[in-house]
Amino acid sequence: MRYVTLGGVLEQLQPGALGTMLVVELKTQKGAEKKCIIKQVECIEEKQANEALKEARDLLKLHHSNICAYKELFVTWDNEISSLFLCLVMQHSGQGDLSSVIKEKRQQSEKITDRVILKFLGQMVDALFYIHKQNIFHRNLKPSNILVTGEASFMLSDFSTETLMTDEMKWKIRVEENSKSWMAPETFGFSFTEKSDIWSLGCILLDMMTCFVLNAGEITSLLQDIRQDTSRLKGVLTLMQNADNSSLPLSPILFMMLQIQPSMRPTAKDLTGVPFIRECLAVAGASSVKLKRSLPPRIIDVLLEGGIESVLEFMQAFWDIEAAQTKAIQLLSSFVRDKSALPYLLTFTELITFAMKTHVDSPKLQVDGCSLLLEIFSQALEQDVVVALDENVTSSLLDIVRKQSENEELLSLVCTLLMMISASEVAAENLRKVGVIPDLLSILRNFLHNEQICFSCCGVLWSLAVSENNIDQALLKSAVPVTSAVLQEHLQNGTVTESACSALWALSLQGCLTENDYEPTTALLMDALRMNPERPVLVKNACLALASLLRLSEISALRFIMDSKGSGINLIRYAYHLHFDDPEVVKNICMLINEMVQYDDVVLDMLSQKMEELLLEIKNCFPSSTEIMTLADAALVKLQE
Repeated sequence: MRYVTLGGVLEQLQPGALGTMLVVELKTQKGAEKKCIIKQVECIEEKQANEALKEARDLLKLHHSNICAYKELFVTWDNEISSLFLCLVMQHSGQGDLSSVIKEKRQQSEKITDRVILKFLGQMVDALFYIHKQNIFHRNLKPSNILVTGEASFMLSDFSTETLMTDEMKWKIRVEENSKSWMAPETFGFSFTEKSDIWSLGCILLDMMTCFVLNAGEITSLLQDIRQDTSRLKGVLTLMQNADNSSLPLSPILFMMLQIQPSMRPTAKDLTGVPFIRECLAVAGASSVKLKRSLPPRIIDVLLEGGIESVLEFMQAFWDIEAAQTKAIQLLSSFVRDKSALPYLLTFTELITFAMKTHVDSPKLQVDGCSLLLEIFSQALEQDVVVALDENVTSSLLDIVRKQSENEELLSLVCTLLMMISASEVAAENLRKVGVIPDLLSILRNFLHNEQICFSCCGVLWSLAVSENNIDQALLKSAVPVTSAVLQEHLQNGTVTESACSALWALSLQGCLTENDYEPTTALLMDALRMNPERPVLVKNACLALASLLRLSEISALRFIMDSKGSGINLIRYAYHLHFDDPEVVKNICMLINEMVQYDDVVLDMLSQKMEELLLEIKNCFPSSTEIMTLADAALVKLQE
């Protein structure tokens, strides 16, 4: 049954050893138009044509990414020359073949890269393993029958049948000596086996490897000579080793494949057991040979040669190989500071977090990945580049937190990351969705001594508490005692104290403090002010938190003026004199004063300590600040009443 309709001939390609090649238009049953290749092989008689057709039918069932697909086979009669032809309809790659690549490289005495050779060898061994397993042989394997479908992507094409390849008369008339260069010794006696294909592949590999040391005449002579004596290989391989610093162990592979006696040659299946070939198969993403993928360091180094895009492609291709991902992450760190990396920062982030999630049991990869992510976010902030993180990234980071809950070094890095990304409302919402708060509180309880963890976790809590999204109040309330414990533990560390004060302020705004929390929290915030009065950010945060508490409770207000360690009024006065030129600090002090004057007992104490004079001084210093003037006036009115 014919599934395609053939249109007109678009182009005639260079004829092969056994037939002509035409590019034709193909129409499918759905009406789509595509190009395809028709190989026309002239047959001596109908019997030969039918036998060849019967053999070739097996080609229709081949489905492999590195094998050119056969669409249809048929026999036709050409009235003009009174000849019978077997026609094979094949996939059209639209690109050249390997012989053109080798010719160009040889003319320029240029080496084919190790990366290309690795992928070529892996793809071809996988393809041969696939066809040989089905008792199908290529029989005419040579560079011109290997299509190039990408920079390092290849496809077997133009298979031959035993009936046609053993036509001695056709060989004598049609096949030039150069076309036989890749043929195994035994095939000159018309004996074709799977091991004949292995010899041919070895010849092609040798052809590719010698582009930069042998000219066209020398390689042709070498390929012909080794059919009688493979000792010539040693001299050429020594010459190559002296001229090249490649670390690929290809010499022993060539000696295996180019054994004159077929019985001494490996099969494709045998090759799949060779460690280096397995590496090539892994690089090629072999589909026929089942592998637990791994790559040795030297192969990883070869594949990572190139720029940013090469590294990103590598990470996607070898996502399941821990060593490959670790090396790629280390290499990416060298690109981050380069401005050319800016468009890729989001892709960096996604691939790194995916690698961390996939290899969550690798502490080194986790630490390296987090360190690089911190560098990426820092670079994005410096360059004002938006890195919009989706829920998958935040979810991956949380998975790491949960699976590495005892790794203090890693948690310190991850918590810093979470704090940085939580500054984005979208990221904060994603963190809320994945349920980060219980994990943060657990980390704080377990690592209360760790300043970086406490600083970062309190920063995340602040971001979540001030966001406009609905958050479970019970969760936020459970954060109050833990945040207070952080503040108590690190009163002498201004950085941590600033972060904890901001978290307590946000929690109080959300109504998360209970009556039992008001007085001890007020005392704790006053201690923070006493210990770190010179830090403007801390003073601002502490004043906001205290203002929020005083608004809620007279108990807090009374504790503020009657604390055993000293009155809060003196703290305010001292903080103002330290930061009298900082309008933000002064504004927050005025906000706190405005909450204090709501209570009569507090007002009396304020009057006795001449707070009116302080407010008038503030007004004189900031006459152009509407906010400060309004707050100061409101407090003065209350005091004067």
